[in-house]
Amino acid sequence: MAVDKDTAELAAFEAHLEVHGARAERWPEAARERFEPLLERNARARQLLAEARALDKLLDRAPLPNAERMEALADRIVAMAAAEKAGQPSTGNVVDLAARRQARTMPTPRSRWQVASALAASLLVGIYLGASPPVTSAIETIAAAVGLEDVAEDSDLVLMYSVVADEEELI
Repeated sequence: MAVDKDTAELAAFEAHLEVHGARAERWPEAARERFEPLLERNARARQLLAEARALDKLLDRAPLPNAERMEALADRIVAMAAAEKAGQPSTGNVVDLAARRQARTMPTPRSRWQVASALAASLLVGIYLGASPPVTSAIETIAAAVGLEDVAEDSDLVLMYSVVADEEELI
């Protein structure tokens, strides 16, 4: 029963740390009274508190945003919103995706046929080249360069480089 209570308390403690941070002086009085016994008896609660303290330290070291830059950003946002409301195109460094989508043109039916016929032609060329037998003159040239010209016959050379040949035929 205590494990179930600790599990529920740990979940509540973790949510509390995400909202209020690790400094107990920031916590409401009721939360301090509720979670102090949990911290005393539960190692996981202490680990969660240590992780939250590490995050707080990291956030404390983070530089604060420049007030002038933040004000300039807010002014740009307001100006762009006002220009958009008035129907004027924005002059800022913004890409209008809706206009780009409208500017795209769909390929005409003629260009679609050209693309399809080029793809079909390349498919047929690939099938033809894949199905054609190997070029024996190239194999004979390689065999002569290696020194197999005198030892093997032409049919042996074709058989050696045939994809269809079984291992038994090669031996």
